[in-house]
This record gives sequence, C-alpha cells and structure tokens, in this order.
Amino acid sequence: LAAGGACVLLAHRSGAQSLRPRRRPGQPSRRRCVPPAEEAAAATALAKVPPAQEPDEAFDDFEIDGPLCSIWLDPAEYISSDLLEAPWAPFIDQAQTIEGRTVRASRKGAKQVATVGPASADDAMLERLFLCGVDVFRLNFSHGEHAEKTELVKRIRSLEAKYKHPIGILADMQGPKQRCGKFKDDAGIMLKQGQNFRFDLDPALGDQHRVQLPHPEILIALQSGKTLLLDDGKIRMRVLRTGCTWKGEDLILDQGQARPSDSVEECPPFIDCTVEVGGKLSARKGVNTPDVVLPISPITPKDKTDIEFACRNDVDWIALSFVQRHEDMLELRQLVESSRGAKPKLLAKIEKPSAVEDLEKILEASDGVMVARGDLGVEMNPEEVPFVQKDMIIKANAAGKPVIVATQMLESMISSPAPTRAECSDVANAILDGCDAVMLSGESAVGAYPTECVEMQRRVIEAAERQRSSLSSADTGSSAEQQLSLPLGFKPLPVLPGNAILASATTLAQGIGAKAIICFTATGGSVERLVQLRPSVPILAVCACLETARWLSLLRGVYATSDPRTQALAGRASNDGPYSVRFSEAMEVACALAREKGLAVNEEDMLVVISRLPLFCPGPLNVIRIASAMGPRAADGYGPDVVDEPQD
Repeated sequence: LAAGGACVLLAHRSGAQSLRPRRRPGQPSRRRCVPPAEEAAAATALAKVPPAQEPDEAFDDFEIDGPLCSIWLDPAEYISSDLLEAPWAPFIDQAQTIEGRTVRASRKGAKQVATVGPASADDAMLERLFLCGVDVFRLNFSHGEHAEKTELVKRIRSLEAKYKHPIGILADMQGPKQRCGKFKDDAGIMLKQGQNFRFDLDPALGDQHRVQLPHPEILIALQSGKTLLLDDGKIRMRVLRTGCTWKGEDLILDQGQARPSDSVEECPPFIDCTVEVGGKLSARKGVNTPDVVLPISPITPKDKTDIEFACRNDVDWIALSFVQRHEDMLELRQLVESSRGAKPKLLAKIEKPSAVEDLEKILEASDGVMVARGDLGVEMNPEEVPFVQKDMIIKANAAGKPVIVATQMLESMISSPAPTRAECSDVANAILDGCDAVMLSGESAVGAYPTECVEMQRRVIEAAERQRSSLSSADTGSSAEQQLSLPLGFKPLPVLPGNAILASATTLAQGIGAKAIICFTATGGSVERLVQLRPSVPILAVCACLETARWLSLLRGVYATSDPRTQALAGRASNDGPYSVRFSEAMEVACALAREKGLAVNEEDMLVVISRLPLFCPGPLNVIRIASAMGPRAADGYGPDVVDEPQD
C-alpha cells in the first residue's frame, strides 16, 4: 500500500495500530514516506524493536520527516440494529445503501462542528453525535490537559475507523487572556457612570479608585480617547489620560509624548479612565481593547506547547484566537512548519475589529476563517456583527477558503430541549449566506441536550438548503449554469484546463441529475476549487491519504474517504509506474464508494467522475466521465476484469 518511495509503518501515539499482532482492531496504522537516504535508518530502527517491547515505545525517539498517511485495515461497520432501536435513533442522520445497509448519511451541504466537553467526551456520546451529523470535533485548549486531549483523539479516531468515515479534529488555541487584578473586597466593587478609575501595575489589592492591570503592553498602547471594555463588555470606560510613575511621582504624558524610560520597572505606566457604562467589577475579569492593535503576538507560550502537541497528535485544523493582523497567521504557519509531526491546516478566528479590517490579507495567510461572534460582539457594536458576518462569508467564498460561523447558535439548548425561533433563524441565515460550517460550543460541551442540539442544527441546515435550492431553480427557463447556487461575491475561477473540468462537472451534474461528483485527488486542491462552484450535489473526494480526507471534511458538501482500495491504486501508480493503473479500475472503486456511502441508491443513478490521468500524479484535472452507480463494467462490459481492454 505504499504511496511512493520507501514507506515504513510506524506505531502511533494516539493508538493507531502497527502491523504487529498486538495492534488494536479498528484503528488505522500510519506510515511515513521517507527519502531513500533514510530508508536504511528506518529499517535499522524497525530491526531494533525487541519482541517484548511495545512499538510505541520503540519509536518515541525515532522521527522521520515527511507526509503522514494512515491506512484502514479492518472492514467498515454499519449502524447496528441496537443503535437503530435506541431511544435517540430518530435523531440519526442515516441513509440506506443499495444493499439495504444503514450508514451515516453524506448528503447535507454545510458541515457541523461540535465542541467536545464534559457532556460529550465519552465513547457513547461521541458516537451518538457523529451519527446525528457531526463532521468535525472541536477540542478547546482553554480547558483540560494534554493527557485528556490525547484520549479524546484516540476515541475520535477509533470512531472514524469503525465506520470508515473520516472525521476532522479542530484544535482551538486559548490565545492571550488579559484580565484585571484582585480587590480588597472579594465581592468586588461597584463602578458608577462618570467616576474616574485608574489601571496600573501596582500588585496591591484594588479598591474603589484603582486596580492592577498586569499587562504593560495595554497600558502603553492605550491613548486618551480609546475604549476599554471589561467583563465581556458589560463595563465600558474611556481613557482620559496616560502617564507613568517616574522617580516616585506621577507623570502625565501628552498625546505622543515619549516615556522617560522604556523600562516598565523603572517607569511603570498607568491610565486614568472615566466610566461610561458602570456595573460590578470583581477580580480577574477580562479586559478588551477594541480600537487598539496591541504590539504583542496572539501566540502565548502555552499556545506554542499546545501547537506542538497538536502537530504530533492527529489534529487536522489549528484555530488561532485573537488574531489582530495577517502577520499573526504567518507566525503560526512558521511555527507549524518547524514543528515535528503533521502539518495541520490553519484557521484564523476573527474576533477583533483590527482583524476585520485586515481580513483579505488574513484570508491569504490562512486556510480558513471562523466568525467568532462572542468576542467580536464584545469589541464591536452588536448591531454591526450580522453584517460583518455576511461580509466575511462573501470574502471567504471569493477566496476559496472555508468559513465557520460560531457562538450562541443554539445557546438556549444548553438547558432546554428545544431552541428559540430566533436561534433557528440565526442558523438558517448563516447557511443561506453561504458558510461552510456552523459550530456548537457550550451546547455540545456542557449542555444537557447535546444530541438534540446536533439533530436540530442539522434539520435547520437541511431546511435552509432545500429553500436555497428551490430559490435558485425557481426560474425554470434559465440555463443550468444560471441555476447553480453560486455564493454571493463569487469570482470565476481562472481559465485553465483543470478549472474547465471542474466547471463542466458542476454543470453536467446539475443537468443530468447526478447523485454526486466524484473527484480523485492527491492533495485536496482540486476539491477546494470545486467547492467554490457550490455544486448542487455532494462531492465525494477520493484521496490517496486519509489525512487529506480528514481536513476536507470541513468543506461544504465534501465527503472524503481514503479506503484500502484507493491506497492500493495509489501505491501501484507510485511503485509500478504512473500508467500501471487503468482509469476503468479507478472508476469501479469510485462507483463502489458512492454505493457504500449511500450516495447512489439505485442501479440507474448517475455519477460524474473527474480525475487527473495518470492517477494521483501532480497536475491539473484532465478527464471527466459519466458512470452509472454499478460502474462501467456492469454498464457496458468495460472494466478491469476485461483482459484485452487497452489502457486508458
């Protein structure tokens, strides 16, 4: 199953199996493709593994640079009759295959991201949420230890291996947390509108007139007239003046005046503010600076440790919090590239006004973005957030980058089994705007009804997509091209041969009523461009590597896979030469996968298949083919078992 060069199967710290008899059934083995010069070293390391030693221990200090590629070796399971008879079974997002088996459906367009927390961390609940529609699980690194995250990754990977359905994992970094100090009164203080209040570096307990703000970068960056928000925006202050303590005396600095010393120890800064919106302020409440770009990196020392952990532990996406400018994402990418292990895709969380202003460059530096409406709603006027959300979705769609809409989508369902009508409208509008995914936070992490949340969110997604489809095809006299549900702000793809294949496949699928577009891809790049065209049918991405399939699971309408048959074709193409695999063989695999995923449910169902020939070789797509669900051999006698058939 090698996919190029000398491939060595390695044990995996998150529980993936090796080829030794002690492997855990149902989990993927992994391989690293190594350069020829390292092949001997790899073989020597394998030979040194003693019989009584676990493979994981043997490879703890043995690292090989290069792309990771996991392999599923065990057969797929279908949704069992026990689960189909469970009390929550009506919530399952299920589909029937031609053979009558029940599988997790692959039909909705927008994807579902669910945060894992105390309410959803056990094996049974993770399986339940997946079967109800979750495509990507979010791990919040603001809470929990690495050992806990390692166990969650193992559980998710075991679940995906059980059903042979790739699941994405998103690691959400905590980012910098600016908080005020403590008060003499444990209950805090009551601030009144119009009163003056000081923030300084003095560690003494605060009172009615001052408190420590142990972040000199904020005190130095703020100027008179700037805004300071506390406790998630509940308290608002305006900076009156800035200054510093110099030689035991307070020195007020005029606008732009330099401090006597750059040392915060010799010349500790302070700011005097007036309270515009009062309220109760207690210890360790958060501080936001909406109209100032702080001269600090959003990547904290804790984040660096967490990023290194994520790269080594099967994570597919890394989300960076409190991005201020595109340079922050360039810093993150450099950090990921220098880390050992996998290279996850990078997601920018847009939650500061400065990031909104720099959005286009942030999109260029990122692989995707998240509309993090919680902190964004604190630092901006709430009435502006819906329009910022729409603008972000338009620009992300135009750039061909996935966009997640997050925060408080079904907030009331944390404690209620049913959402408010306004929350349903919120989810539906995000879908109609053209987002790739919607996210659950506390609803699935700590809520009382995580299963119901996922099922309700899926129902709203499906209803919104039906409505969007009916609106786009209401004009029956329009052409197939005009009926495509292209996102607002869509920019046509450059006129290139590969892009012409994508556009033709999209129009062809709409015109013939195909059940899916199947795309063979080595890197996922062709699938990303295909998603920009918003086909009216699901996209089945057939990947040479399981890692590619996992990160593609976030993209709208994409259901990716990398089964042993596909990897066998990729291995033959690499080891025996690019023309050793006939396209008819790939077609048979593609049609079989469409049947197994429940995409093609009748023998006469049509599929559109696109690929690059030779298979999995670098370069633009160059072939498009229509096939029936049973494959070319069943339809016209043309296939891999026909001995005298010429190669494609």
